[in-house]
Amino acid sequence: MSKTNEQLFPLGKLFGLLTKQYISILSAKLEDIPLNRYYYPFWLIAQNNATITQQNLSKQLHADKVVIVRIVDYLESAGFINRIDNPEDRRSHLLEITNKGKPYINIIEEAIKSTDQLFLENIGNKNQAGFSEELIHLADKMKTVSGHRIALFYDNIKND
Repeated sequence: MSKTNEQLFPLGKLFGLLTKQYISILSAKLEDIPLNRYYYPFWLIAQNNATITQQNLSKQLHADKVVIVRIVDYLESAGFINRIDNPEDRRSHLLEITNKGKPYINIIEEAIKSTDQLFLENIGNKNQAGFSEELIHLADKMKTVSGHRIALFYDNIKND
């Protein structure tokens, strides 16, 4: 029994921890806007304003229809987006940014960029673009490995 007792630290736990830290920092940067989640889906909709459907959003986010409905319902109830009739397919709706949501597009984009930069500055590898590309490559490769689809939900937890 001379084997060292190393603690197992799965990559999933590390990625989960980093995800929570990322969302925490991003949320703090955006605490003054009237949204408290779904910043990236909102930004994606804005980049494809009035040309993206819920199905397209689902594909881009790699999320199932139930999750997308929750996201769209939340953004619509916040007054940031509207569903409009799709003239090419009566069964679907296009998602468009409202006048209320427009001022926040650049604010959210800058917060995402600065949060990304903060994380990238703190990695040992100084080739930040290469590191991002490697993570994207890893994510793409892992899509081909069979597994169960899961959804992650988060809430702001405030200490009172």
